[in-house]
Amino acid sequence: MPVYKRNHKWYYRFSIRGVRHGRAVPEARTKWQAEQAEAKARESIFSGRYGSEPSNITLNDFVGQVYLPWAKSEKRSWKNDRSRSKPILAYFKNKKMRDIKRFNVEQFRQHRRETTNGRGGSRSPASVDREIQLLSRIFSLAIEHGEVEVNPCMRMKMLGTGNQVLRYLKPDEEQRLFAVLDGRRRHLMDIVLIGLYTGMRRTEILSLHKRQIDSVRDSIELTSATKSGKPRSVPIHPDLKPLLHRLCEYVDESGYLFRNRKTGGPIRDVKTAWRNALRDAGITDLRFHDLRHTFGTRAVDGGAPVSAVKEVMGHVDIATTMRYVHATDDGKRRAVDAAVRRGKEKPATNLPQRLKKTA
Repeated sequence: MPVYKRNHKWYYRFSIRGVRHGRAVPEARTKWQAEQAEAKARESIFSGRYGSEPSNITLNDFVGQVYLPWAKSEKRSWKNDRSRSKPILAYFKNKKMRDIKRFNVEQFRQHRRETTNGRGGSRSPASVDREIQLLSRIFSLAIEHGEVEVNPCMRMKMLGTGNQVLRYLKPDEEQRLFAVLDGRRRHLMDIVLIGLYTGMRRTEILSLHKRQIDSVRDSIELTSATKSGKPRSVPIHPDLKPLLHRLCEYVDESGYLFRNRKTGGPIRDVKTAWRNALRDAGITDLRFHDLRHTFGTRAVDGGAPVSAVKEVMGHVDIATTMRYVHATDDGKRRAVDAAVRRGKEKPATNLPQRLKKTA
């Protein structure tokens, strides 16, 4: 009898090569769950892990000693992981990884949803999702290292899933934004224009070097600064050439188009200038990254092949590019006009009589 119940508790017991194995399964509520535990125990015996002492490593120790060093060597976005891990570690403190269950992760997620962000507003579901995804990756690495056997984040439904409308810069907002990008914000005007004309990411723009501007091929050559780590070439529109020519002409010995005077390297962010510009322009809920969304939306809406937009924007998966096929109102109107125009090319013999008279 490999699985049996005694005193309201399930057990499994079996023998392999004359060696008996058995254990209580207090977590099991049904016979099927006990059978799953028994099957897992058999698999552990064959892999040599059965009966080994469970790891006592805490989440805090594993993140500091294993995960972050791994992320630093393997991920370009490791600093984001370091930042997002802080609230995770603050919540779980010195809790052992083996003691963190699905219920604990659900509690953490609810806790984060009830806290405010750095600006005093409500924390977005997408932000919480990214923290859960990071926690899941930490546990996946812990499984690879043999520290735990189960990832409590597996198959958790993300809060931000569903049909999301991408935010993009509307024509009237663009006019208001440009009106306040002068004087001490002139550098931000240059950065915004490059974003709107190329669809490049913020870090790609801010780290631009003079040698990346190919005036012969009229292209911007992106190499190590790309998110995927793969080089790509972005065509330079004729309207953007004078701006890039000016920046290259007045660049200093560092070669960076947007240089940080204190460090000598490229500037890292424009959060304060961007936030103040939006406030003065009366624009809300617009991130700098939405300039990239604006480029993608306008490109697809203007009739550019999705495959070409994918290459210019540096998407690994074309499914990412397909998000921009939501179209603007003008694009939808042109789609309707195109359908009607196509219908008028041939006699509409199947239209209802009432519609024919109206036409």
